[in-house]
Amino acid sequence: MTVDHERPDVRLVPLGRATPETTDLREALFDHDLPPEQLRFTGLPARTLPEADADPARLAYAIVVGAATIDGERDARARCAGFGVLDGNVGALPVDEPERAVLMRAYYVTPQWQGRGIGRTSCAPPLLDRPASTIAPRAEKIVLCVNRDNLSAQRVYTAAGFAFTGTTVPGNAGPQYVMARPLDIEARPEPRPRHRRTENPQ
Repeated sequence: MTVDHERPDVRLVPLGRATPETTDLREALFDHDLPPEQLRFTGLPARTLPEADADPARLAYAIVVGAATIDGERDARARCAGFGVLDGNVGALPVDEPERAVLMRAYYVTPQWQGRGIGRTSCAPPLLDRPASTIAPRAEKIVLCVNRDNLSAQRVYTAAGFAFTGTTVPGNAGPQYVMARPLDIEARPEPRPRHRRTENPQ
């Protein structure tokens, strides 16, 4: 499969609903691994996916290369390029109006897909903004924490439109910078029309 390095064909598949595609992707995600120098900055789905499943404020998603629906476990292993979780509860993270923010966490791109624009595309509008608006309909920005030493991730997030907020928070692997970008309002799902209640004719 050839990938356009400028505009890779990427989609985000929410994992909350059980379908043949999400079942295959979940199996593929549990096979993922990262080198130690990257694993210190994030967690693998074996831990982070069950945590997301147990929390209704979180939405886990797989990063998939190619527009076609996943066709079996082999296809899922070949095209599942990464993972992330969107959290509608930013907790104690020091951001302005946390009730209007959604947090991106547990994010990574697998080594074999790194350096191809997958990270930038999967973090940029409108791709990430659609599921973010689903889990946090009132959100106006997406925030994340990136380790001070994780320079490659900082470059990816900056290319996707995130900016440093000037805030640093502690993390398990050392200090983390808080980054944020506006959420693309046009990516929000259309509100469902309200149906007026009519009385039954006599």
